[in-house]
Amino acid sequence: MTSWKVSTDDCSVKERARIWQRAMDKLYMPSCEFGCNENQFHGDISCVYTPMGVEFSVMSGSPLEISGKSDNQPYPFWMALLLEGEFSLKYQGTELPAAEGSMIYAPTGVDMTLSVKSEFKMLYIKVPKNLVNTRLLNPSLINVGHLPCESGINHVFSSMLTSLSQNIDELETSMLRPVEIALSEFIVSNLIHESGVQEFGSTAKILHFKRICQLIDANLADPALSLNMVAEKYKVSSRYIQKLFESGGISFVNYVRLRRLERCRCELGNPQYSHLSVSDICFRWGFNDAGHFSRTFRTAFGQTPRDYRREQVANLKNEAALVAV
Repeated sequence: MTSWKVSTDDCSVKERARIWQRAMDKLYMPSCEFGCNENQFHGDISCVYTPMGVEFSVMSGSPLEISGKSDNQPYPFWMALLLEGEFSLKYQGTELPAAEGSMIYAPTGVDMTLSVKSEFKMLYIKVPKNLVNTRLLNPSLINVGHLPCESGINHVFSSMLTSLSQNIDELETSMLRPVEIALSEFIVSNLIHESGVQEFGSTAKILHFKRICQLIDANLADPALSLNMVAEKYKVSSRYIQKLFESGGISFVNYVRLRRLERCRCELGNPQYSHLSVSDICFRWGFNDAGHFSRTFRTAFGQTPRDYRREQVANLKNEAALVAV
């Protein structure tokens, strides 16, 4: 499934609270308390998944309180753009900023409370591990936080997300690849700096790691990309780079392989690249052996590149059929 919707207007008054909580469970969000009589509550959710597994959900409805935590999370953390309403965020007995027009974020599975005292609308985003974790030195240190969006890069990014929320029902999964790229870059470049995630307290190492990852991403298509090439570029030892990646729980070689696999998976699932064979795509992203690529892809994603492409084509056809109906 690449998208789904829920509206309490489509069910009986007595069923609204139950239907809404089922939708919250699907989003891995904790239970709700309604700011009005349950029979008077109304709410809508439109959810869409990107090719790399980012979950965008536009939520709107009556006043409510979302409190507690949801265990068994498939995502490491979430973000929310607070589009309309009067919000309040409480964590460990402290009230944090949560103004309309700002962004909040936190690791999943954290006990906290988001209260909405008015009719509201927000964009709720779940980010999968494979999109950012390999590019962070220590993702476990991400804390609950707040990003004001009045100016600067936060304003630019929130404007893009606002536009996405306004058009979410018209967007096909294949259109969202540029958005998930922008999201991953924003998180790595800005969110982690805001949350103070550091390794051994060294801002310099964070900066080095970020720049090295950017260099790798810019050269993924080059089969000659190597540890020595990157070390020579930055005038540091190969061992220093290896230790940077090891502090993030991955080796340099495995990081490069994973990033190449992610690029290949995106193109295999994108109809814009349907004219390219599986081998064409693997060679485009630095692999030099189609058989090795297929085995590595299956190990990483649980299915062969060809099976993955067939599945994505079928999903897009089903999505188009639903829209036609």
